[in-house]
Amino acid sequence: ITFEGEAPKNDIYRFFFNPVSGDKKFIKQNRGKIQILGRVNDVRAYNGDFNDKKTYLFAIEREPGQYAFTQYNYLTKKGPTGMVNSSKEFAVPFEVKKGEISYIGELTYIEKAEPGTPRIIIADTKDRDLPQFKQKFPKINWDIAQNRTPKSGNTGEGVVDFR
Repeated sequence: ITFEGEAPKNDIYRFFFNPVSGDKKFIKQNRGKIQILGRVNDVRAYNGDFNDKKTYLFAIEREPGQYAFTQYNYLTKKGPTGMVNSSKEFAVPFEVKKGEISYIGELTYIEKAEPGTPRIIIADTKDRDLPQFKQKFPKINWDIAQNRTPKSGNTGEGVVDFR
C-alpha cells in the first residue's frame, strides 16, 4: 500500500479483505484487514517500509480461495472526537493458492482525491517491490512469487481504478 501525499490526513487507515465464497465459519476465520497508523510519536507522518516511508509492504497468509479487498475506512483522529469514514464497497480480487505466493500489485491510496476521481489505484510494481519484500521477509522465497496483479474488478462506482 502506497500513500500519495506529503503527510497523512488521518490517524488510522484500514483496508478490509474477505473471502468471496465459503460458509460463515470460513469467511469469519479468513477475513481480515491491513491497518496503518498515520501518527508517529503523536505527529502525523508515514512510517512505511520504503519510498520515503510512504509504501507499506504486507503479506496475507490465509486458507486457499478467492478473496477481495472490499472497503477501506479511516479514523480522522484518535479519541472521542474522531470520526470513522468508510468507502463505498468495491472488489479488488485476489487468489490464495496452497504453496504459492501471489503478488497482487500496489494499492495506491490518494489522500487528496477529487470527488468523482479514484481514491485507490491498483498497478503492477512487482519489479520495484520484490527486492523490498526480500529485505523485509528474508525467510520467504520471493523468487517463486507469481504476478497476479488484478486488471479488473468492482470499482465501487469509481473508487478504484485498475491500471
